[in-house]
Amino acid sequence: YGEKLRWNNLSGMVEEFARMLRPQLDLRNEAEHLRRFNEHFLNSPEVIFPKACEAYEVYPDVLIETFCPGVPVEQFCRDHKDDKELRGKLCEYACRTVTTMIFQNNFMHGDLHPGNVFVSPDNKLVLLDCGIVNEYEDADHDLLVNIIAAFIRMDGRRAAELMADDANRRLAASGETVRDAEKYISEIEQLSKTPRQTDFVFEKVTTYVDYIFNAAARHHVKMNSVFVTMMLAVKVQEGVALLLNPAVETVKIANPIILRSEAERVKKGASSAVGELVRQQAEDALRSFRVRFDRQVNKAKMAIGGTT
Repeated sequence: YGEKLRWNNLSGMVEEFARMLRPQLDLRNEAEHLRRFNEHFLNSPEVIFPKACEAYEVYPDVLIETFCPGVPVEQFCRDHKDDKELRGKLCEYACRTVTTMIFQNNFMHGDLHPGNVFVSPDNKLVLLDCGIVNEYEDADHDLLVNIIAAFIRMDGRRAAELMADDANRRLAASGETVRDAEKYISEIEQLSKTPRQTDFVFEKVTTYVDYIFNAAARHHVKMNSVFVTMMLAVKVQEGVALLLNPAVETVKIANPIILRSEAERVKKGASSAVGELVRQQAEDALRSFRVRFDRQVNKAKMAIGGTT
């Protein structure tokens, strides 16, 4: 496994994970995280974060937070197992919140497993335990959002091209390059061509992480450690979405947020990027049509199979 671990960048992953964990040892950092999350979602009607109690000083090992009433999301799902509409609405809240964290804020809760997600009495999400967060340098963040946006849009080729280009940049100093970039890109592209029954693309991305790693090792694509840690964070929150509504249409929820994020980056960058944004919007519309068509074909095949 030594050669595979080299290209999967295990040492980089360990260093990145350690970078995420160290701040959790000082609860003053968690208090700052809470402040920023509350600032980012100040006007959101969908999500609640506790706050550090202003009347009490925060110490490295002591943090007193406001109490947020609610029940664990797993219990909520059991109690409302027959209310698909309500669970679907909360699932949309969860996906919209996480997508906003990734694409707009570059400040993502890094530990969103079901134990840290409650539902308030007025049916809002309550997100707890904000000690671990993911926040990246601008260049890394731009790369991450472009890769994840490509996967969400079912554009595996674009995601693979970005990962291969990034690997070549980081390998340049050693004189190495991706062994066969086109084969690697073609392999990853197949992930977005598999038959679609749902739009839950976050599940698709994380389900095939092992596939991506194996392809990276075969073709000498050195994985970017920040991409890996982001995928792990997304994988953790996937459990919440699956509990609430496994059939959530992620593209419909995520795409408006992605487009806003891209538009903001265009404003900050060159005006020539406007044409690229328009082209991407046209491709999104075509891809959305193809996804809906594929889903109808799959449903028809399942119906025919069920009657034979």
